Amino acid sequence: MISVGIALGLFLLGSALGSFAAATVWRLRVRQLADDKKEGLTIEVSEKTQVTRLATRSKTSAFQDRSICLHCGRELRAYDLIPIVSWVSTRGKCRTCKKPIGKMEILAEVLVGASFVVSYLVWPYMFDTQGIVYLVIWCIMLVLLAIHWMYDARWFLLLDRITILIAILALIFVSLRLADIPAPLLGGELLGIGITLAVLPGFYGLLYVISRGGWIGFGDVKLLVPFALMLPSWEYGVLLIFLANLIGCLVLLPAMVSKKLSRTSRVPFGPFLIAAFVITVLFGQNILDFYIGTVLF
Repeated sequence: MISVGIALGLFLLGSALGSFAAATVWRLRVRQLADDKKEGLTIEVSEKTQVTRLATRSKTSAFQDRSICLHCGRELRAYDLIPIVSWVSTRGKCRTCKKPIGKMEILAEVLVGASFVVSYLVWPYMFDTQGIVYLVIWCIMLVLLAIHWMYDARWFLLLDRITILIAILALIFVSLRLADIPAPLLGGELLGIGITLAVLPGFYGLLYVISRGGWIGFGDVKLLVPFALMLPSWEYGVLLIFLANLIGCLVLLPAMVSKKLSRTSRVPFGPFLIAAFVITVLFGQNILDFYIGTVLF
């Protein structure tokens, strides 16, 4: 009964933070467009119109800044901001102008909430003080990954400021893990981290150089650095590469068969990497054990 209560609480917390992540994506977009404008880059008229109201609101203080409908500018009330419930009750539309809010917002609320619960249920570390600290760090990282996932899916860009925050969390995580390892084994652990860094960002960095950014973006390469730090060994890095490409194929092949995408279509790879990373952290040991026990023997 206690576990059910904890799981429910984590889902509610995760869905609320997923809603926060969805709102943060738009605020980050306003900042990015402002930076692009300073650099003299061209901004699409449709996008400029969509974020104009939000940009005006962002000039107010953090305490006065409120979420609004991007179509009609109506300030959202408290009952409009209840995770999942508000979206379902309005069928994903603004109460005033009846224009669609967007499906990615509800997806973020559901998926972040679900990921909190799944992380709690299958957490690969013990639930002692250190294990709970690991879980807290991981849940914060999930929120940041949700922001990355939504932003990259919409605008084909992984923001450095979010990657840096993820890297800081990864450094804290790996530092705590290394502090718990006996001194004689520390060298081997550091070597393993080095190999994982070579496998993940090293491999994709090579692809980036060879393709001159055509196959993968440099933002993806940078994101793989904290991913590599979080993984227990290089085998997990290989698994992440396999899963990212598998998920990409499963998503893109049907779209290509139905001609919604072509071979030259631009597709963000970040969401696939993020999905593969989450699966690898939570289920990597089970997948590797299954592979070794079933395929190799």
